Amino acid sequence: MEFEVPFGQRTLSVCLPPETEVTILSPAEQGGLPLQEALKEGLGHPLGLESLDYFLKDCEHLLALVNDLFRPTPTAEILRGLDPYLRSTRQLEFLVATGLHPKPSPEDLKEIFGEYLERYQERILSHNCDDDSQLVSFGKTSFGSEVELHKLVIKASHILTISSVEPHYFSGYTGGRKMFLPGISSRRAIQNNHALALSEEAQPLSLEGNLVHQDMEEALSFLGAKRIFSIQVVSANSENLQGCFCGDIREAFYSAVQKARRVFTREVEGRFDIVVAVVGPPLDKNLYQIQKSMEHAKMALKEDGIVILVSPCHQGIGNNEWLKLSEKFSSWEEVLTSSEEWGLGFHKLYRTAQLRRRAQIWAVTSLPPEIVSKVYIEPKESLQRALDGALSVKGRGCNLLVLMDAGHQVPVLQSVSS
Repeated sequence: MEFEVPFGQRTLSVCLPPETEVTILSPAEQGGLPLQEALKEGLGHPLGLESLDYFLKDCEHLLALVNDLFRPTPTAEILRGLDPYLRSTRQLEFLVATGLHPKPSPEDLKEIFGEYLERYQERILSHNCDDDSQLVSFGKTSFGSEVELHKLVIKASHILTISSVEPHYFSGYTGGRKMFLPGISSRRAIQNNHALALSEEAQPLSLEGNLVHQDMEEALSFLGAKRIFSIQVVSANSENLQGCFCGDIREAFYSAVQKARRVFTREVEGRFDIVVAVVGPPLDKNLYQIQKSMEHAKMALKEDGIVILVSPCHQGIGNNEWLKLSEKFSSWEEVLTSSEEWGLGFHKLYRTAQLRRRAQIWAVTSLPPEIVSKVYIEPKESLQRALDGALSVKGRGCNLLVLMDAGHQVPVLQSVSS
């Protein structure tokens, strides 16, 4: 059997023995509505709040929170639909909710804001989680996270959030409350919140009992009566929206979650000996981001199976602290037995080590192999060689899953989803 998978700007071709049982799971055709039509529908039926027109009626200073390029949010297209509303706003500022991600480059900002970058250039700021002069403290959650948010939250009379909702590997889903924690929070707050990712309940698609999610929700509650209007979209492709939910940030989030679960999950009948996780944009940028795909892949993996991650990682590592932290441990086994409190990135090392306990993790990237191996992942020269090796280990009668767009698509066992 022959098939191809995307790898950045090119494709990788592989050939397998005809007796190999292969399942290729591609994102399902989702239909949906053209973006402007879906946005108009969502704005016309706000959840738990008055209309956006009414919300902005007495607005003196609007702060719009938007995602960076590590989320597939069609921000520029949404701004086109919001243009009639925003033009009449007295004072408008944009804040890119980067969380721990690097500051967007001028090219990144052009991609985020599109045709509106020139108009709003002087009103756009990017959050810096390490700049204490830009942070205001609201208190501390019961989970120990300092609620330290960008000071524009205080200055603004009204807040508009524009985000997308997809599965997230330890907070359950992106969107909603994540625009604040981690989006515009301090490194201290994010570090404490992410440490909760070591709990068993911190899993993709999981909100109930998920401490990471609960901490984020509690942090949001510190804003009290602050006026917030939220636009949260579910999008499985660049042309259509599968859902657009507007109004109260919590009501819009939970409505979007229901839609996102239907859009991004795919049923499988059973587990697989080998799962090839093909990472698509924007999560194929760096090594740090491919963790999400690994977490989704493991949901369909047999005990003692093999995960093969496929990502160009064209922007390199993505987080030097994570890599430096890995050097403090001689093996993944040592990560699991560590009793010390470590900084940011430990949650990724720990979750990788957890999977290593029951599976092998290989990767095909464009990175130097010594870099990949530092985070307990075995580098492979090519996808063909990786698959040849996996078939040799598991036997030619094994079964294989090719999970396309693995950072967003989640395989769910039929017994679990029903």
